[in-house]
Amino acid sequence: MNYNIIKKEIEDILPNSPLEFELAHSRLTLKWLIKLKPDADEALRIAAISHDIDRAITGITEKDLKDFSKLDEFKKEHSIRSANIISDLLKKHNYSKKIIEKVKRLVECHEFGGEKESDVLKEADSLAYFDYNIPFYLKRNGIEKTKKKIKFMYDRLSGQSKKFVNDIKFNDKEVNNLVKSVINN
Repeated sequence: MNYNIIKKEIEDILPNSPLEFELAHSRLTLKWLIKLKPDADEALRIAAISHDIDRAITGITEKDLKDFSKLDEFKKEHSIRSANIISDLLKKHNYSKKIIEKVKRLVECHEFGGEKESDVLKEADSLAYFDYNIPFYLKRNGIEKTKKKIKFMYDRLSGQSKKFVNDIKFNDKEVNNLVKSVINN
């Protein structure tokens, strides 16, 4: 059981995702998690770096979602797939049942929260999206889906995290204007 070993293995898997930003997003999720909760334990840190691991294994992305109104259902399935994958990986590395169960629960809940630590993970995930992912999402999905995604990610943030988003300045003027127009509505 060594955090650095499991983190490296996860980081070696993530570039297999069809989404070119996956590794950077996971690292930023961990960065935001530590900013929001500097005393985050190993299980929460592992959950942060691995929360989207299923895309690197299955190749399934939101691009496969035909009906955006089914986003919540899609996100739940994604969370379960990621939780099962990281759980198996932790078992392979002989992590304790207690840590495996905690990481699994946190990853299963990372899209919708529901408890203090899963809420922090959800916030960190959203902040990482705002920090880095939007230009990639816009390129892949177009403006209308991107507006919906920005709204989805922003609406799941607490007041403090919304302030962080308001302070993010995007290099791309189009992205900057798009984000501001959605979050100021």
